[in-house]
Amino acid sequence: MLEGNELLEQKELREKAISRIEVLDKVGDLLLLPNTEKATTTQVATYYGVDRGVIENYYKLSKYQYIKEELESDGMKLYSYSEITNEIGNNFKTLQDNGLKIPTRGTYLFPKRAILRMGMLLRDSLIAKEIRTRLLDVIQDVEKESPQIIHNVVQEISEEKQIMLDRITAEMDGNYDKVCECNAKLFALKNKRIKELEVTNDIIITNALTIMESRDVINRLVRNISMKEYNGMFGMAYGELYTKVNYKLGINIKARDKKKSESYLHTLTQDETYKVEKIVRSWAVKLGLNVEHLLKLA
Repeated sequence: MLEGNELLEQKELREKAISRIEVLDKVGDLLLLPNTEKATTTQVATYYGVDRGVIENYYKLSKYQYIKEELESDGMKLYSYSEITNEIGNNFKTLQDNGLKIPTRGTYLFPKRAILRMGMLLRDSLIAKEIRTRLLDVIQDVEKESPQIIHNVVQEISEEKQIMLDRITAEMDGNYDKVCECNAKLFALKNKRIKELEVTNDIIITNALTIMESRDVINRLVRNISMKEYNGMFGMAYGELYTKVNYKLGINIKARDKKKSESYLHTLTQDETYKVEKIVRSWAVKLGLNVEHLLKLA
């Protein structure tokens, strides 16, 4: 069984996973510069919940030269001020008014492949750890080369789409009980596939095939809560969530054992995950966050 650290250590494994850029949007809320499909160093740091300097080190320090070369192979490069303003176009002034800062000497920009590779290399970011877990699941599923998986997904895709539409409607109506019910149906679809295929791999059981799982919702909302209430300190926001869960559900999440490559959310049962999601949604609404917009369900 593959573990998250293997992506940190093995370039060959990173090359197998580098095309899976869709994982970025499933795990976190990635903001890019308009018209570019690229992010600044600050945007990459914000996505991963780390200081800007942590990202800068990977292309500034000589000891990370091999990492810089990998990132450059994925399209990371130093752009001049004029190149950036030309690519962004008419939106540049608006972005400046909203806090975007581009040094006159230029800055590095990262396309999605380079952003994804950064997630394979950052050791201490919770978002990066979740990305590594997801990527390893994809690699293991692909290596099984099971046509039956594809057949089942195609067969059930219309049902899954309908559930997602129901979920969007419930979200717009503020009906969080219905939202969690839709999540339960999505999990049921996933478990049906697993049962039919008699899959025993624990990683696949946890992470396979469902388009939008509760962990994704929890992670994204907590990240936005951290930006609003804790100056982007992701760990503090999760600490507050663990306190709320302990108080409301009697679950001491941090006392549970977990694998090094997983977050504490992986220790929750399905029923517990639904309940924690409901807590996070209510918390976000009370703070004035637009949950529907943040989850990009529309």
